[in-house]
Amino acid sequence: MSNAVLDRETTSYLSRLDEGGVLPGRYLLVDAENATLRLADPAGRIRSCTDFMSAFAAVNFGHRNPAIVEALRRPSDLAAPFQTADAELIARWLCRRIGGTADRRVLFQIGGSFAVSTALALARRHRPGRVLGVRGAFHGLGVDAAAVTTVQREFSLQDTGFVELLNTEVGHLTPGEVPDDWTDVSCVIYEPVQGANGYVPLDVDWLRQLSESARSAGVLLIADEIQCGFHRHGPFSPSAAAGLDPDVVLFSKSLTNGMYPLSAVVYKQHLERDAAAVYLAHTFQTGTMGPAAAVAVAAYLDSNDVAAMAATVERPLRDLADRLTAAGLADEVHVTGPALSFRPTARTSRAVVAAAFEAGVLVFAGGRHGERIRIAPPLTVPADQLRGGVDTLWNVLNG
Repeated sequence: MSNAVLDRETTSYLSRLDEGGVLPGRYLLVDAENATLRLADPAGRIRSCTDFMSAFAAVNFGHRNPAIVEALRRPSDLAAPFQTADAELIARWLCRRIGGTADRRVLFQIGGSFAVSTALALARRHRPGRVLGVRGAFHGLGVDAAAVTTVQREFSLQDTGFVELLNTEVGHLTPGEVPDDWTDVSCVIYEPVQGANGYVPLDVDWLRQLSESARSAGVLLIADEIQCGFHRHGPFSPSAAAGLDPDVVLFSKSLTNGMYPLSAVVYKQHLERDAAAVYLAHTFQTGTMGPAAAVAVAAYLDSNDVAAMAATVERPLRDLADRLTAAGLADEVHVTGPALSFRPTARTSRAVVAAAFEAGVLVFAGGRHGERIRIAPPLTVPADQLRGGVDTLWNVLNG
């Protein structure tokens, strides 16, 4: 169907039950390159916008990165019981990247919610009991993932009330809290940097203490790095960088730089023993496009100084954070590598998002009540575009 056919229609048949409703007006994506989006408004007028949210950290390495997008040119296929050589390559690469004290294996899934569900299932098969989450976390839209989620659930179409039926199976730790009794606990799941909560980092010393206490009791640790991994907040894996050695690490989003909804459950091999008879899986688990894209991302990371790229993005964001703090325009400020978050004090977060978008920069809200601003440009953003976007945000917040 051509765009000309669409142009003759004046009525949109797209559902409005999506996140586009937080912006002033509905727009269609025309095309994208690196940190630039070209959008069409309802009247068909084209405008450009700088993406300072990296599609919720799914395109950390730029929209349609030419070094990665070539993977889409390869033939795609699906044969349910069979993985590809690409799947083996990326599994090996992930395990070596994480390192740690044990052999690991990788189970691919489709999307982050499936990865969280799989991790919880592995943990509860190994050690039955309750799942403990951390207050401020968002882990996905499935019933089990939502049960350990405490922020922005009310904005989810999937919050149907079933979650409350699992109240006896879950608990929520306040950051800084370490349980005295682990008797009925299966696992603890945490985000090293809480994404939906507004890019809020958890204290690493507390995570170490929590991990040591849990591990001494035989309780499993699950690091949900679906949003914060792949250098979004500096390290490839924040948990690995902190030496936490979790039993399960979850990746998605920039695993394929947004080209395919692939996720990876990277777990210590001994957990397979408790699920040896399981083989039922969802249909697209072995699709060939996801691993091919992930291999291209891995090759890109291996051939580029991503740490230097992250540092280059961090510097102007840190300068903006300092200026906003000094001017009293923001508090609860966090700079986590190449990402900045804060609570604006002079304007609501919704007003900031709308004004920034009108000025040509896309940022997004986060936090328990959507009160925070999240800023996360692609690591590949050109320096002049980064500086221009930062200046635009300063003007919006200082206006």
